[in-house]
Amino acid sequence: YKQAVNGLEQIRRNLKGLPTELQESFLQAVQGLERSQKADIYRELADLLLSQDRILEAQQVLELLKVQELQEFTRSQGEQPEDIPLNPTEGTIQTKSNSLIAFGQEIYQCEQQRCNQLSQLRDRRDVLVREFDQQIQVIEQEFRQRRSQEPTTLNPGDFLPEAEAIVEAQPGTILIYPLVLEDKIWLLWASQGVVVNSIEVEGVNRRQLGETVLKFRQLLQKPDSSIKELQATGKQLYQWLIEPLESELSSNTAEIQNLVFSLDRVTRYIPMAALFDGEQYLIERYTVSTVLSAGLTDMSEGLPPGKENNPVLGLGLSKAVPGFNALANVPKELDAIVRQSSNDQQGIYPGLQLLNEAFDFRALRDNLQEHRILHVATHGEFVPGNPEDSYLLLGTGEKLAIPDIRTLQDLRDIHLVVLSACETALGGPDQDGVEIAGISSYFLRGKAKAVIASLWLVNDASTSQLMQQFYGNLAQGTTTAPMTKAEALRQAQLSMIQGNVEATEDAEDRAIIAPVSSSSSGNSHAAGFSHPYYWAPFILIGNGF
Repeated sequence: YKQAVNGLEQIRRNLKGLPTELQESFLQAVQGLERSQKADIYRELADLLLSQDRILEAQQVLELLKVQELQEFTRSQGEQPEDIPLNPTEGTIQTKSNSLIAFGQEIYQCEQQRCNQLSQLRDRRDVLVREFDQQIQVIEQEFRQRRSQEPTTLNPGDFLPEAEAIVEAQPGTILIYPLVLEDKIWLLWASQGVVVNSIEVEGVNRRQLGETVLKFRQLLQKPDSSIKELQATGKQLYQWLIEPLESELSSNTAEIQNLVFSLDRVTRYIPMAALFDGEQYLIERYTVSTVLSAGLTDMSEGLPPGKENNPVLGLGLSKAVPGFNALANVPKELDAIVRQSSNDQQGIYPGLQLLNEAFDFRALRDNLQEHRILHVATHGEFVPGNPEDSYLLLGTGEKLAIPDIRTLQDLRDIHLVVLSACETALGGPDQDGVEIAGISSYFLRGKAKAVIASLWLVNDASTSQLMQQFYGNLAQGTTTAPMTKAEALRQAQLSMIQGNVEATEDAEDRAIIAPVSSSSSGNSHAAGFSHPYYWAPFILIGNGF
């Protein structure tokens, strides 16, 4: 398995030197079924390593898996991670295996030619087979020894530095990797003090998980859905994905306050903040964020405190254009966030607003360099299967294909990208959700540090108020009492859960037209914005600090 994974990574590295059109031709040729087959090689190797308590090696495989999936989806070749190293025993076995293969070819040729050395060659092959069997026995002995040892505390030098940077960025942080296999789930986690461990979750298979996620999302996306049924479904997911870790969350020497997930397959469609433990949503107990992978997360700096240090480029579409609703609350949202002059009493952060026709691709491209936060309030859609079908709607009514984001050269100056009006189309229970990671990766590979995006059609008024709350919370951070992006988003979501934000009637859904019926809309407004439909879709990807 290691050799298979390393072989795939070597092919990927070799592609990097080819012309772009040849790279894309190759990547197109391996889409679909072959893509899933390759991903399964990584997952099966991780499963094998975890079953042997080889957790750090499994973590490295999962990191390679994330990169492989993103590069397949975006058809790009970024920086290549290192191969998975073979330990000495594995290296010896690989050498002897290669020798056996070569020797078998030599015997085959001798048999075809009826050469005189056939008996001696067969004798030599028998010796090699016995030596190979002895090495297999050594591996089995090593496995038994590992099973009898405590795997939790490991050599700091073996810990992935990128993962260490995430868990050490803020006290009380844990990094969680779900691994979804056909017949079970693994949960692998890393926390401060170089603590790494894993647990096998039995009694659930990939199909059951996918069907439950699909049901959960369908309930979440309806503001009039039964809150009792929604919470029951969220509790089932909680029991599979969080409950096995509860002893770690409660017994950790540093109280866990921040959950960072590197999600797999259909779990990418879950707003983890909305999982329910029977009494509370997960966001009521922890900050929640996700990363594409530890290796693709830049933890070199947090958002600096102080309003003046973080100018915002606010872009939006408020008017109706063919096929899309008007978003009446966008001007109010941008006015509340962006202060364009010293005489502007409304905006929280200094910056520039560009609305409707003023928001075209050139305006986006040419104004990035002078700003730290990019806030885009417009329709958009993330479509499973093909990034070219995913887009943001410019203020001119034109669609900006998501892959065109990689042409933006000045994202390195942007710390945070907020997409306050996008939708991720939900496929069936077998979808892998890689498009969610793929869309964010265009910004993160461009050197932006973090992305906030939404998972479904979001009520315009509630989005506007949540965003204003988020930026207001973020602006409260100081050098001595910093406010992280994850905590600012959590506090904004809590304000809705606790009923501290009032619903208004001037609301449309952002993204592709899918209007809520008048009766359901009325019920949701009467209940305020406490239903997860309003606050749960917003996910923070990347550097949450």
